[in-house]
Parts: sequence; C-alpha cells; structure tokens
Amino acid sequence: MSRISPLLVVAAFLCPGAGRADAQGAARYLGWEVLRHDTPAVMWTDTTHRARLVLHNPSRQEWSESSGDHVSYHWVRADGSLAVRDGIRTSLPGPVRPGQTARLEVRVQSPPSSGLWRLEWDMVREQVAWYGPPPGGPAVRTHVLVVRRSIVMLVGLAAASAMAALAARRRPGWLQPGGWPLEGVVPVVWNVVALAIVAVSFSELARCQLWQGAGGLVASSATLLALPLLVLPARWRMLGAGAMATFWTLLGLADLAYLRFFGSIVPAVAASAVGQVGQIEGSVLALLRPLDWWLLTVGVTGIGLAAAWPRRPTMNRRRQRVVTCALLVACSTGATPASRTLWQGLHDPALADQLFSQAMLVGRWGMLNAHLFDLARTTRERLQVRRPDEAALAEAVAYLRNRPPAPPPGGAARGANLVQVQVESFQAWVVGASINGQEVTPFLNRLRRESLYFPNLFDQSGQGRSSDGEFITLNSLLALDRGAVSFRRPHNRFLALPSVLRANGYTTLSAHPFERGFWNRAVLHPRYGFEQMLFKRELGGGEVIGWGLADEPFFRKVAARFPHLSRPFFAYLITLGLHHPFDQFPDRHKVLDVGAAAETPLGNYLHSMHYFDTALATLVRELKHQGLWESTVLALHGDHESGVAIDQQVLTLLGVPRWEPSIEVRLRKVPFLVHLPGDRLAGDRAVVGGQVDIAPTLLDLLGLPRPPCFAGRSLLSDAPSWVVLNSGSAVQGDRLFVARGLQIPPEGACFAFPDGEPRPLSECEPGRRAAERELEMTRRVVLFDLVPRVVGEEQVRFLPKGGTW
Repeated sequence: MSRISPLLVVAAFLCPGAGRADAQGAARYLGWEVLRHDTPAVMWTDTTHRARLVLHNPSRQEWSESSGDHVSYHWVRADGSLAVRDGIRTSLPGPVRPGQTARLEVRVQSPPSSGLWRLEWDMVREQVAWYGPPPGGPAVRTHVLVVRRSIVMLVGLAAASAMAALAARRRPGWLQPGGWPLEGVVPVVWNVVALAIVAVSFSELARCQLWQGAGGLVASSATLLALPLLVLPARWRMLGAGAMATFWTLLGLADLAYLRFFGSIVPAVAASAVGQVGQIEGSVLALLRPLDWWLLTVGVTGIGLAAAWPRRPTMNRRRQRVVTCALLVACSTGATPASRTLWQGLHDPALADQLFSQAMLVGRWGMLNAHLFDLARTTRERLQVRRPDEAALAEAVAYLRNRPPAPPPGGAARGANLVQVQVESFQAWVVGASINGQEVTPFLNRLRRESLYFPNLFDQSGQGRSSDGEFITLNSLLALDRGAVSFRRPHNRFLALPSVLRANGYTTLSAHPFERGFWNRAVLHPRYGFEQMLFKRELGGGEVIGWGLADEPFFRKVAARFPHLSRPFFAYLITLGLHHPFDQFPDRHKVLDVGAAAETPLGNYLHSMHYFDTALATLVRELKHQGLWESTVLALHGDHESGVAIDQQVLTLLGVPRWEPSIEVRLRKVPFLVHLPGDRLAGDRAVVGGQVDIAPTLLDLLGLPRPPCFAGRSLLSDAPSWVVLNSGSAVQGDRLFVARGLQIPPEGACFAFPDGEPRPLSECEPGRRAAERELEMTRRVVLFDLVPRVVGEEQVRFLPKGGTW
C-alpha cells in the first residue's frame, strides 16, 4: 500500500505526435492526481491482479467515457526499458468533473517473466494522448516483485514430499495417530495436491490464465482423479499416486508443445498416433522452453516418494475400512463440482459438438477437466450407436448435391498425365521473396511465368496438418474440427481425385519417402484410389534430410518410375525433407546469405525452401529428359502453413510495415501452381480459394466433371471469391472474417480483403454464417460416411473399398 501526497499532480500537454489530436489539442491541459493507491507489492507472473486507486481531477476538463478517458499503466524492466506500454484499460465509475475525486478498482496484467519490475500508473485519452507526468515531474510508480507461481508450488511440493517421506520412515507413529491407520490417506491427499499443481503450472506455462472460479474446478478434478486410488490397498496407494502424477506431468509437457503448434491440448483421438511421437521429436523439443521442464518436478517427486514410502501391512483392517470409506465420501464430495461440470458440458451442444477453442476451455475449467471432457466426449462418440436423425443426414447430402451445377470442364489439358507435388510446409509468402538480393525460389519464379498460378489459395488444414492438407486436396472436403480424418475416419468410403482419374483410365501412384504407416497412409491411399504406393521401403536409400529421403533424390527415384507407368498416369508426390522447426537442415545445402536470420527458424526455412526449389528444377529436367514434359500437367501446392512465427523478421522480409490482427490469416496461404503443356493458360489468377478447390480445378483442366461429393469448385470458373478456414475464418468477396486470433475479440472481427483494414463486424456476417454452415455440413458428410449417398447409387461402384476396387 502506498500513499502519495495530494500535491503530486500528474499531467501532460497534448503532443501532436502522441495521437490523433483535434484542432485545439495544443491548448488543452489534461491533468490527474493520485491521492492514494493500494498496489500489491508481490504479483504472480502473467495473471490479472486488482488495485484500488483514489483519483482527483485538478484540470479544467471533465473526465468521461465519451471522451475516451481510462486508467491504465506501463511496465518497466529493472534496466529502465519499457516492456508494456499499453496496459489493460479500466473505465472510470462515471464522469469526473474538475475538482472531483473518484474511487475505482483497476485491473493489472502482470508481466510474463519474474523479477523486480516497476509499475507506472497512467491515464489515457484514447486516440488522443497519454496523460503522463508533467514536464519534470515524477511518474506515479511503485516497485513490484513478480514471482512465478508454478516454481514456488513445484519447489514447495518437492520439499514437503521429501519431509513427509523422511518422517514416514523415521517416525512411523505419526501415520497412526490414536491407532487410526492414515498410511493410505497421505497418498490420496498428495495426489490431489500434485495434480492441482500440475494443472495450475500448466496454465501458467501455457499462458492460459485460469478464469475466476476455475481454481475450485481444478481442485475438484484433481480429487475426481484421485478416486481410483481408493481401489488399491493402502500400502500401494503411494505407488499409484506417483504413477498418476508422472502420467499427467508427461501429458502436460506434450500439451505445451501441442498447444503452441496447434492451439489446443492433445486430443484423445491423437492417442492412435502416439507411435509417431519419436518421428517428430525434433519439432516437439523445439516447441518446449527451458521453464517447461520444471513440470517434471511433479513426476520425479512422485517417483521418489513412491520408492521411499513405507509399505507396512495394515494391522487393524476394520479401522482401515472406516478410513477408506471416509476418504471415499470426502473425495466424492470434492469431485462433485468437476463431475457436474463435465455432465453439463456433455449435454451442451456448444461444447460437446461445436467446441470453439480447447485453449479457452483450459482457462475456463483447467487442464485436467479439459482432458477429462475431451476423453468423455471422444468415448461417447465412439460408443454412440445412434446416428443423427435422418433429416440431419439428408440435409448434409442435399447441401452438396444441390449446389449450382459446374460449367462444362474446359479440358485445356485433356488426356494429359498429371504429376502433383504436395510440398511440406510450403507457404505462399516465400514465392517471389528475396533476402539480401537473392531470390529464395529462383526456378519456381521462372516457372510461375509459364504457368497458371493462384496467389490467394488458403491453407484449410486443421489439427491433422499434413494429413489434413492431403485429405482436403484429394477429396475436396473440409477437415474435422479436431483430430485428423486419417485416424478418426480412415475406413470411410471416399471418392477422391485418384478414384475419379482411375475410373477415367488413369494409372494412379502415390509416393512418400517415409514409413508406410505415417498418417495412416498405407490404409488411406488404397481407399483414395491409388493403385501403387511407394514408401521408404520401396524407394530405397539415399540422402536423408529431417524425417525422410531428401527432395532431390526422392524426385529422381519417383521420376524413374514414370516411363514404366501406363498412360495417362496420375502421380502424387508427398515431400518430407523439410518441416518445422527446420533445425535439422544440413549446412551443406545452405547456400543463401540470410544475414541476421542465420540459425533462426526463418533462416533455416528459407534455406529449405531454396533447396526444394533446386529439387523442383531436377524434377522438371527429368520430365523433359523422359519426353513427358509436353504431355504432362505439373501441379504443386503446399500442405499447410510453415509454422514460422509472423514476427518482425518475416514482416521486414515481406515489406509489411507493421503487424496487425488480420495478418496471421491473410498470410495463411499456400502456393498452387499448375504448368500445362505448351505453357497454356499461363498467368496469375487472383481468385480466392482453398485447398478444397484444387481437385475440381485439376479435373476442369483434364476435361473431367467433378463428382457431386466435391465441396470445392474450379478456380477457372466465374464463381465468386470464397474460402472458409478450419478455424471458421472466411473470405467472401472483399471481406475477411477472422474467427479468432491475437487481439481478436471472442465474437470475431471483420476486415477488408486484401488490405486488412478494420470494418464493422456486420459486414462480415454473411460470410461468417456461410462459413459456419459449410463447415457443419461438410464435416457431417465426413463424420457419418455420407459420400456414397451424395454420389448416388449409380456411382457407388466406383468407390474403392481397399487395396482393390
């Protein structure tokens, strides 16, 4: 608590450079006076705290909401540098006339890192100026010790556990006060505390601040998870508690990596892909930060405590049963809030079926409850026998079947072979980019001038990343809201691009330079309609970059198969040599001078894209050498965005002056290039589309109609610009709706497209509604295997059922 003399007047003259001042701004005087402030001397990191201020208006102007007057603050580091200029705004309780005082409670968001900070109170007149201190006068400041709560709790748990284990071994009597056996009570209590600490620490490390009241739910869910321990004999409960704590610790670390990359915690459906964790170890470790490893304290403490805890047989079994019954009642009572929340969530369609954000759910309920809810929801989905009512299924079928008919296909490359390349992490902004005077993709830039190029094709992938990009591109359907189709619905009956081409006389081949089980491709590709599949075993050895065969030897090996394929043929090549975080890219292939970006994710990404460009030139040379270039369509596209943070380095590279809230979505585009024999139709097409439009566009060029189950349309048609992203963001015409993101309000935000100027939300309402319906209907088709119903009985016979037709 601090007192400031009433003589301290905080004032500032309006400066023309400070904001948007009106014509008489220079003549106006804004002043404020702090009579008293109660600022906490200690704050937890990255949490919202409250302080009480008493303000006096010594100026000749009224403070009011209509004038844009708010109380705010700045955070200054120990070295005097400004860390946070624009703090949370707090409104005044009402108009404050000259000479009046106002009492109010303000909100303060503490810095994300610990240490001694300086908090400076200030007032602001929005779009005009900060009040600031008067010239030569002191600021209203106070020193605050910011402490990382998770480390305090983790160290405290470890110390308390060590003392408990020592006492249990040296003074066993304290576990049997009055002859009542409490050996089985301590493990349960310890488990509740440990899991609650894991959940709170995770929220802090993930920067998912727990909502007000969520702490009680965290404790309740930890108590709910402790109930299974009561099934164990008392002397084995500490071992069970240690095992459970270790499991949740490791899951918390996995969640941190998953959340930073995908924006959600690890879903239960990802358990089917757990065998692939070893293959993406580099990406996982790159996403974890040094502080994250503190979370292991709980697991290590649990293992140590389980090993040191005495396991004496219970002498008084009757009393032991009484204690266990008492524990059961206590834990059941404590678990009631969490159980009730889970039950209500499962019966709330907004959560059970259309969960907007798992990160938001973590803040609302805590990590433990979020996982329990996801597990319950997934289990219910798996066990649920009853499908949606027939009306809901018929609605989804009709949604696709009743779309306006596509114009007759142009057939600019009728009968040609098709070689399609899905490029790992290929983002559109890298095409045409230069660094230090060097083109990142020089060959592709030249090829672009001879090809059809679509610069406004958006990444529509979701949590399935590469497999989602592949599914959307080949099936012209949107990905699911959580998990990957490749694991959630691998046994659907698909009518994908390979099936359509195969039914029209094409030989179909897919190639991927890695294990055949990765993303379940060995199961899915036959169902997509591929006759031949080449994986790591079939392709043989060669230079490896990252996970699999490098792009250049991969292209050479696959191209060597082309002369042996019956024509026309469709070859789908999936590269893998470069992926986030790009830190395994070998120095021998780093030929660009990336300057300050060297050894950063951006620099390594540019190197890897330059290498792909070289490999692409090799593929084109092979096609020309084999005499296939003039009879083959070459198409390439990115599978998903790169994962490289859109920071100042990237903005500078792209010539973008500053970051703004819509930039993340506006840059979430992947290249789509199509080279036709004879350089036909060459040129850029500015139409907006998504990966869902790739297959219809290619069929249009090959002179084949798209099947009714394709949700996309040919980008060569006169259809208006339209795309919906997995997040619910959408572009419709010249408006961009952003569903979520940094500095995006919960209801979303509207921007002009392509310049990103903010617009009233109402202007994006048609696009938002259309996106919502598109996602709902197409996902329903995927979830309930409705493709056969959409295409009709006359085409069901063309659906692949496995390795053969």
